[in-house]
Amino acid sequence: MWVQHPPGASPEQRRYNRPNVLSRIRQSLALKLILASAIPSAVVLLAGLGALVAHSHRLSVRDPAMAFDELRTGAILGTLLALTFAGMTIALAARHFLLKPIQGLSRVMARAELGEFLVRARVQSEDELGKLARSFNTMLSRITDMAVADIEAKESLAKMEHDLSLQAELQAVNARLGAHVGEMELLLEVSHAISGTLDLPELLETLGRQVFARFGVSEFSIMLVDDTTHQLVVEAVAGDAARNARGTRFHLGEGITGEVAARGQTIYVENVASDPRYPHHARPGRSKGSFLAVPLKSKGRILGVMNFNRPQENAFSQQEIRLAEAIAAQAALAIANARLYQQTLELSFTDALTGVPNRRQLFLRLENEVSRSLRFGDPVSLLMIDLDLFKRINDAHGHTVGDGVLRGVALALRRSIRKIDIVARYGGEEFCVVLPRVGKPEALEVAEKLRLAVAAASMPGPEGHPALSVTISAGVATLGTDAQDVAGLIEKADTALYEAKRLGRDRVAMAIPVQLASA
Repeated sequence: MWVQHPPGASPEQRRYNRPNVLSRIRQSLALKLILASAIPSAVVLLAGLGALVAHSHRLSVRDPAMAFDELRTGAILGTLLALTFAGMTIALAARHFLLKPIQGLSRVMARAELGEFLVRARVQSEDELGKLARSFNTMLSRITDMAVADIEAKESLAKMEHDLSLQAELQAVNARLGAHVGEMELLLEVSHAISGTLDLPELLETLGRQVFARFGVSEFSIMLVDDTTHQLVVEAVAGDAARNARGTRFHLGEGITGEVAARGQTIYVENVASDPRYPHHARPGRSKGSFLAVPLKSKGRILGVMNFNRPQENAFSQQEIRLAEAIAAQAALAIANARLYQQTLELSFTDALTGVPNRRQLFLRLENEVSRSLRFGDPVSLLMIDLDLFKRINDAHGHTVGDGVLRGVALALRRSIRKIDIVARYGGEEFCVVLPRVGKPEALEVAEKLRLAVAAASMPGPEGHPALSVTISAGVATLGTDAQDVAGLIEKADTALYEAKRLGRDRVAMAIPVQLASA
């Protein structure tokens, strides 16, 4: 079919717009099969008919009837041969144009079905099978692209999951670092708080407030070991702990805290309700929750126990237990330092030989008592005491025996006074006794009582010899009556002492009042 061109179209346009018959044949499988079978069959048929007609024409010259018979027979045989040849050509054409491409495409499809998406069908023509192969190749290409995209998506998802895991790990690390920073801040605050004082009660109270405020416990207490009785004594409490619990004592090995002090190891009880060691009878209504007891150790020595309570069961983590042990280590060091300072302070105010306050402590106590007397009007008296003929004891028996006598006299004096009174060694064989809220008449009675107590006491003598007996002389002075300040009080008492010695020793003398002395 020819296309109708518009008037005035150029020859080039006419040639360009003519339908391409060969292109149509290449693009049509049916046309290929028809042409591949029809043309050879037509050629064979025409050649056979031409030969038959020529043969019949030659034969008709001699015998027309015979020529007609052969023409008819030849026509039938030629038709049969033409049809047979047409069938053969159709079969060959179908095999070449249809079966072989379909088989090749089928093999490629089978490989693609097994997952080989990179294979491609061979495009041998532009007909329907060629278009099918090309479409199949396009489909495989898209499947390949989808597989690549799927692989990339999986890789991207894996990378995203890896990044998320790294982010989660980073968050966990940050959380742990935050917890460690909080722990370090708590340790620094506790260290700063307890290092600011060497006063043991103040130190314990500060420690209790800091731990209770930052550690998140309902109750907190500190127990220290009493070296004299070897018992645990509650020294500080914080939170819901009863204030009257201070001073409560536990034997080493008694209950959870006693066991911690005896073993020197931390004990954590997740539920105190099921632990018979917990003092349920002493804590009605509070016998539930978790309990942590940590020993206070310094240089291998158990100083006490720190106790932590929470109302919830299993409320302490291992990290918190380690933090509590770190706090206990710091607290133990601070407590040991405070005790050492206290001992050093006591030594600086204590006479090493007799164990009574020394001259320094005597003057401090006198200053305090004089200030109190001037403020409240209470009397204060002072006794100046000296051992009679003490030099003879040293000369006869040696200084070791003399030191024993001094210790014996100090002990006899301490046993014969009140708790608020103070016996101090003034120097050499001289002692002073401070009597707060005691007037002069009562002070004279106390001095006489002390003189008799020393005279009745047996002092250690040389080894293998009987005990020694010593006597003392005493001078009595009272603030306000005999003097107006510390220096005057000591001077008046010392003057009275020398008067007692002048009168024959082993006696008590009193200072002359200021009014009588001036008269």
